[in-house]
Amino acid sequence: MIKGIHHTGLSVLSLDQAIDYWTGCFGFEVAARFDVEDRAETRALMQTDNPASRAAFLTGPTGHLELFEFEANRGAQAEDRSVHEAGIRHICLQAIDANELFDRCAANGTRWHARPAGLGTGALYAYVRDCEGNIVELEGVPWGPQEQAAPWYAHTAFVTPDIDRLTAFYEFLTDTPVHDRGAFGPHRSFDRVAGLEGIVFKGAWIRLANATLEFWQYETPLTTASPRKNVAQPGWNHICFEVSNAHETYARLAEASIRLHAPPVSNAFGILFYGRDPDGNIFECLEVSQRHRALSVDQLQGREFIVRLEKAIAAHYRSAR
Repeated sequence: MIKGIHHTGLSVLSLDQAIDYWTGCFGFEVAARFDVEDRAETRALMQTDNPASRAAFLTGPTGHLELFEFEANRGAQAEDRSVHEAGIRHICLQAIDANELFDRCAANGTRWHARPAGLGTGALYAYVRDCEGNIVELEGVPWGPQEQAAPWYAHTAFVTPDIDRLTAFYEFLTDTPVHDRGAFGPHRSFDRVAGLEGIVFKGAWIRLANATLEFWQYETPLTTASPRKNVAQPGWNHICFEVSNAHETYARLAEASIRLHAPPVSNAFGILFYGRDPDGNIFECLEVSQRHRALSVDQLQGREFIVRLEKAIAAHYRSAR
């Protein structure tokens, strides 16, 4: 059983700088720091020639980040990725006041496409770039419960050349159906947020216990296939689902002929394995150990807030009809 989205992974060029950025801008807290050794088991698990890295778990009210600084990337330069490029393209952080969050990011050296703007939903949206050029969506939801001061993780977004194929895969993986679909553009409001001109795209969403999977397929400019070849490649590098039983989940996916890197392995954080979706994006399934049960999605401090937020969002959209 999938419990929720445990974390989204980010391959960074400077772990210390990335930790400073994510804690300073968004209030994430360092839950654990650890080293990944270059061993045969780890090479098979992560499907990379050199997995040696410094890493950290960062935690927020509704989800975690996992940052890796791989030895293989020493001397590499950060590069911006286009919003319409295939892959795990961004995560979204929500707050009550998008402009306040945007200004905080700007004060910490964040670059942006444009200030937060409305798209007709009552929310405000902005795409910004973190300290290494990775895309982060900021979303202001002024109707949300006011007691949540810190920004919270809302979704991880995939861009894909085949939205029907990819959503079908994640419906099977999570045993959860798509709950909404839509088609958007062209409109200058979308162009402003994305930093592109004349965009036309389709979207779909799968809502899990603590956050949402978001899917985009751009028709203008066209999204083309761009499989991730290596987990160490800088940028958003994988998504992790917490599962109640890693071995049972592995067996179910193997029986369905899903591409899996290697059988489950154990480490201090639990039992885990990696695999690939039809686009080549890397996913992880993690059964959290009792030793680190504080990192489980079951223990997230914002779980009750998520319930109140969903009720507030539903009430907002009912009143807007």
